[in-house]
Parts: sequence; C-alpha cells; structure tokens
Amino acid sequence: MKEKVMSLIQFWRRKYKFLSLTRQYQKNIKEMGATCELKNLTKEQSDEIQKYYMEHYGKKIKLDCHRYYYSVNDLFSVKYIPTYIYYSQITPLFNDVKMRVVYSDKNMSDRLFPDMLQPRGIIKNMNGFFYHEEKPIDRETAIGLCHNLPDAVIKHSIDSCQGESVIRFSSIHGITSSQNRTVKELFDSYGKNFLVQEAVSQHERLGSLNPSSLNTIRIMTFYRDNNEVVPLFAVLRMGRKGVKVDNASAGGLYCGINEEGKLAKYAYTLKPFGKYLTSDSGVVFEGFEVPRFGDLVAKVREMHQMLPYARLIGWDMSVDENNNIVLIEINPTDTGVFQATGPAFGDYTEEILHAIRK
Repeated sequence: MKEKVMSLIQFWRRKYKFLSLTRQYQKNIKEMGATCELKNLTKEQSDEIQKYYMEHYGKKIKLDCHRYYYSVNDLFSVKYIPTYIYYSQITPLFNDVKMRVVYSDKNMSDRLFPDMLQPRGIIKNMNGFFYHEEKPIDRETAIGLCHNLPDAVIKHSIDSCQGESVIRFSSIHGITSSQNRTVKELFDSYGKNFLVQEAVSQHERLGSLNPSSLNTIRIMTFYRDNNEVVPLFAVLRMGRKGVKVDNASAGGLYCGINEEGKLAKYAYTLKPFGKYLTSDSGVVFEGFEVPRFGDLVAKVREMHQMLPYARLIGWDMSVDENNNIVLIEINPTDTGVFQATGPAFGDYTEEILHAIRK
C-alpha cells in the first residue's frame, strides 16, 4: 500500500513539473516570437509534424516551437524539439539529477578532468569555504589573492543562470573595475559557491569576432546506448561590441557550425530576435573557419565517455592564443537547445523520442 501511495505521489509530481515547464517554455517561445514576424504553418505541414510525433513520441504536441524556428530560419522540419518536452522529459531521463549537480559544479571540473587545460583558478568558494590550489584558506587570504588582478572572471559555480552571474574584471589594490567595488564587496555579492579565474587569452581568429568577450564553441554530445558518443550540434557564441560575456541569454550572438568547422550564413540573437550576416566587428560569418574544430569535437567526445550519468552535455570550449584547446564549462543541467540553426538532435531525434516514450 505504501509503495502505491509513493508511486502515485511521484506520478503527480512529474505531472505537475511537466505542466509547469510546459507553461514556462511556451511563454518563452511566445516572448521570442513577439520580436520577429511569425509564419503560419500550412495544414499539410502541421499534419506532417503531428504524424511524425504520433509515430515516434506517441502523442500530439504544441506547434509553437516549429512555427517559431521555421519563421526564424526558413527551414521547415518535423524534427524540432519543443523546449517543454526537452526540459521536462528528455533531460530528466538522460541526465541523472543527483550526478548532474556534481558534473555542473564549475568548482569540480578541474577534478573531473585534471589533465585538461582549463582557465587558471585563483580562488574557489565551495559551500562557504575558500580554497586556493586545492588547499583551504581563510576569507582574508582569498580576498588578498584577488587584490591585484589584470584580467579575471568571477562567476557562480552552481546555478549560474545562463551566464548572468559572470563578471570579467580587473583589480588594483583591492578595488575592482566592477562598479568600483572592493574585492570584499564583490565576494559579498556572490555569497557562496563561486570561483575566480584568470581570463583566457583567446585565439586570434576567435577574438576577431568580438575582442571584448571570450567567444566559445558550444558542442552538444549524446551518449548512446551502444557506448558511442556523438555530436548533436555545435554553435559559436560571441558577445556584442564592448560586452564581456557571450551568452545568447545576455544578448550575445550564436551561429551554427557545420561538420567542416565553418560558420553558417546567419547568426542570431534570442530576445529581441535578430538575424545578422556579420559580427559587430564586421567579420562575415558564412565560411568563417573555427580553429581546431575537428580536435574540439574529438576532445569532447573523449571527455563525455568519462561522465556516463549525464548522457546529454553541452560543452563550452575555446582555443587560446597558443592554439591550445581549453575547457571552459560543462553543462549537463541546461545544455541549451540552439534550434535556430536547425533541429537540435538531427539524425538522432527518433532515437531520443523513442526513449522517452517507453
């Protein structure tokens, strides 16, 4: 009897979460759609989408996502994944909720991949405790280590809110370039669970797209049942002129990368919607070659095999000024679904839909 009650409670919890996420992400799509001219799907297109989802998902879906992405990129496809299905069903199934907290903690990535080049850490704050070079230190020592930094980044290590907590700053005698706050005041504003790192000096080609931000390559990978790790999509994210972060949610641009490592014709912004042929620095996107793209893909496929509890991961990677591959962040919680460049799961859409249908 007790097991039946617990099972019923879990069922209604999942149901509530699904309905809640459905409302939230439908609202997000409508907000994004309000900033661009939306096309209407024809009856034939709508029927084709519903037939596809009935076959592979077992039920009909809301068509807002399909309509939005078709309007944005002129590419009709039945394979777009509604964001409410992605976040409420796909991510919870493929990424173990307990382990993805560990995987996504930015203070843990150097422990997960100690041999991988990453931004040099200055201090960590983990659950209120400070560390430097993996040894505990007191708060005053941590503040002192950040008194004079020529170019650094501070960000939350957990729940970083799509880059909203990322601040690139410098400091002289304990006074930072972030609103002229002291290092102590900057630390106080973050509370706990954050880190300070040296900023990465990026590859000349990446920097040409926007010199004020670290421009990163987001590669999403899928760990299949047969132990194969495959790339699903890749986008290059870049900041706007004078802005120090590259996140699309913070107004940054993102542009699709093909298998040859070349950028697509257009880059996009989310809210408000925008479609661009060039970066703010005047670089034409179409045909722009991403440095070491093949090596980047190979590296994330290799790393993903070490993290089997998260089968969908968005990797933020870059290439530094010395042409070295750098791991910036691991994203197993919010991998991002950049479908303005095309359906997120491509040839693996049916496989993933069949899994959540079981």
